[in-house]
Amino acid sequence: MDKKIENYIDKVVNQLHCDEEEKREIIDEMRDHLHLLKNEYIDQGFTKEESTKKALESFGEQKQLTKGLQESLFPFYKVTKIGTWILFGLYSFIILFKLLFQRIIFRINDYYVTGDTFNRYVFTPMNSEGYVEFIKVNSNFIPFKNTIEYISGADRFNMDIIINNTLGNILIFLPLGIFLPLLIKKYSRFTRVIVASTVISFSIETLQLALKIGQFDIDDVILNTIGSIIGFLILKIAKSVITFPKGSFVRRTTN
Repeated sequence: MDKKIENYIDKVVNQLHCDEEEKREIIDEMRDHLHLLKNEYIDQGFTKEESTKKALESFGEQKQLTKGLQESLFPFYKVTKIGTWILFGLYSFIILFKLLFQRIIFRINDYYVTGDTFNRYVFTPMNSEGYVEFIKVNSNFIPFKNTIEYISGADRFNMDIIINNTLGNILIFLPLGIFLPLLIKKYSRFTRVIVASTVISFSIETLQLALKIGQFDIDDVILNTIGSIIGFLILKIAKSVITFPKGSFVRRTTN
């Protein structure tokens, strides 16, 4: 087995977005063609090393070959992926606007325009002992403490508040569990989606507290992560249940 030929094939095929069966077929076909070319050069009197080099040169530059193979496998892959990135960008903007930017705008409007010093998003202790006390009264680090309180306190909370703080926190991160594996190959793994969604949610919660535009609630982080897990599972179930066309974007980006 010629290591140079195998390395060449690996570099080309590993960059392709297709399922494992298609990759194996491409590998076998490329290997057969390259060895055939190599043997032809050997028959012409070249050494094995020279024959390998000439066979690889005649086959083409790796990046161009990968691009050509990808286009032949799925002609609309690039357009579809760009469209998915645009949707992901819109989703990201909406999430950040609702959870951060909109609150910042409201706070600026309340304080500088209407002159209202009351902060609708956090509790301000009367006898404040600094930022430590502020964090203490505006943070919950006990898992499901507030979620249980919302669910069991239907008589004390409006239904929209209960839904927003429970089901809403799940649904808002559900698309993230779909977009990540579709767009970024390394997030096809379940554990990486969990880590990414946890980090993103934790960062948003921390920013809300630091900017005094929201309270830190570990329940939000947990429910957000559950939402992304559900999204990831929906994508995997859809892929296994629905028979996507052989060249479909979903089939290629989730293997």
